Amino acid sequence: MNNEKEINETKVIDFSSDEEIRRLVVARLKVISSDTIKCIGNEGTFSRDQLIEHVQLGDKIGKTIEQIEMEWLRALKRGIISELYSEHG
Repeated sequence: MNNEKEINETKVIDFSSDEEIRRLVVARLKVISSDTIKCIGNEGTFSRDQLIEHVQLGDKIGKTIEQIEMEWLRALKRGIISELYSEHG
C-alpha cells in the first residue's frame, strides 16, 4: 500500500506507518548539531548519530526517541509549544 496520497496536487505523507515515522524522526535528528548529546532517562546519554542509529534499528531507545519526537510535533501542532515560549520569552 502506498503511504502517499495526492490531494489537490499537493503531496501528503501518511505518518501512520512505523517506517514513515522513523524517516521523519531521522530527518529531524539529522538537522541538529552533530555534537548534541541527549539523556534518555536511565537508559544513558547518546550522541545525535547514536540516536539516529537506534531509531533506524527500531530498538527500545529508538522507539523512545520516536515517541518523544512525535509528542513534540503533536504539541507543536496544537500550539502548546508556541504558548510555552511566548509565556517565557
